[in-house]
Amino acid sequence: MSLSETEFSNQLSIFVQDWKSLKESHSNELSDQKIAEKLNLFFKKWTNLPTIKEPQEKPLYVDYVGLEGFFQNFDKAAEPIREARKNGLVLNVWQAAGLKTNEVRNSQVLKWLLDWRGDHGQGNKILVELLKLLPPRFCYEPKSYSIIAECCPLGNIENRVDIEIDAPEFLLFVEVKINALEGKEQLKRYYREAMLKTKNVKKDWGVIYLTKTGYLSTTEHGIKTALLNDNNDITKLIHDDLRNDTQQRLIPMSWSDISKLLYQYAVQANVNNRGAWLAKQFADHIKTF
Repeated sequence: MSLSETEFSNQLSIFVQDWKSLKESHSNELSDQKIAEKLNLFFKKWTNLPTIKEPQEKPLYVDYVGLEGFFQNFDKAAEPIREARKNGLVLNVWQAAGLKTNEVRNSQVLKWLLDWRGDHGQGNKILVELLKLLPPRFCYEPKSYSIIAECCPLGNIENRVDIEIDAPEFLLFVEVKINALEGKEQLKRYYREAMLKTKNVKKDWGVIYLTKTGYLSTTEHGIKTALLNDNNDITKLIHDDLRNDTQQRLIPMSWSDISKLLYQYAVQANVNNRGAWLAKQFADHIKTF
């Protein structure tokens, strides 16, 4: 009689349990001779147990005809991609130029795209799209404005802003961060510079903090409190304005926001618009941040 694997396992389990009960039982102690007899009987039966055969592996079936068809179709499907590469349609000029995550270089390209006088030919359109990401009061469409990279708004070299946009209606500072962290009291200093620069011209203003995450490293309330506690003679000039100002001035923004803005602008432009094409290229580049 042959035993299945399950039956064999059950019998072995019963034997082990019986063996354990023999050792633990005091009322039914057996002599060494009886234990030896039982062990001898067990091993005799053990030798008569059938060998458990391992299941035979089924041969692997390969559909060579289907596999050949798959690779032929794949080769045909990949042909447009190869053709696009031949025609340079998959290149990215900004990645080829080595911008990588260099803050100064990427700031320069962003400044160029926002400049209404830029030779990209888009005028003020990209800036207008950027203003739509800001609080509703920035619904301006400036025809002309000054835009400067690496700007010192009040001449202090320690307070160098990555991008300054100075229009008749508003003033914007853009602080660009990719891998670097905020410098010591950097946003506080830019906040103070913007307030001082617009104090006597009665124009709207804001400080954009552009980072990978789109989060602020400090709160606007914290900045205003620190400035109100600053008894520097120049800072005192804006204390009253600080107390009365209820507008959001510190505006967080992410590179992903800029990438989406540029991409949406580009896809709506004429297919032959090379300036829009370069904007889309930059969108593809910065979304990797």
